[in-house]
Amino acid sequence: MVDFMAAHMLTLSPVDLAMAQRLAGRHARVLNEFGYFTAAQLADANGSQASNRAALADNWRKRRQVFAVPHPDKGARERDVYPAYQFDDYKPIKAVQGVLEAFDGRRSAWKLALWFTSGNGFLPGSARPVDLRASDPQALIEAARRDAQGSAA
Repeated sequence: MVDFMAAHMLTLSPVDLAMAQRLAGRHARVLNEFGYFTAAQLADANGSQASNRAALADNWRKRRQVFAVPHPDKGARERDVYPAYQFDDYKPIKAVQGVLEAFDGRRSAWKLALWFTSGNGFLPGSARPVDLRASDPQALIEAARRDAQGSAA
């Protein structure tokens, strides 16, 4: 009975499997295009002396200055990584905090990552938010506010 139930719980329909594959591909494209940092890399780059190598990044996350997405490491264990487009010289970009505050936790981490890297009709020329983070951060934050008004997750 357990074998029967386990087999049925893990069986995806062809549609579900195709959707999961497309989403995984989008996730990979985001990380491949922009790169990412681990908490330890951010700690090292910022000269953190904390014994907990995740302390600096965790502090930034608690303050809503950055976000992390789950990503499998080489051993196929899931760990959090930080899309590199959130940083300038390994420090959080202020506009990211404004975006995170606008969404106020109403978007999952991967939905945020995809929001930053997808064309946005609230931006000039339907630009990707990531492309305006330095040149027009206020437009980026305003687009997030407008998107947040119309989305629940």
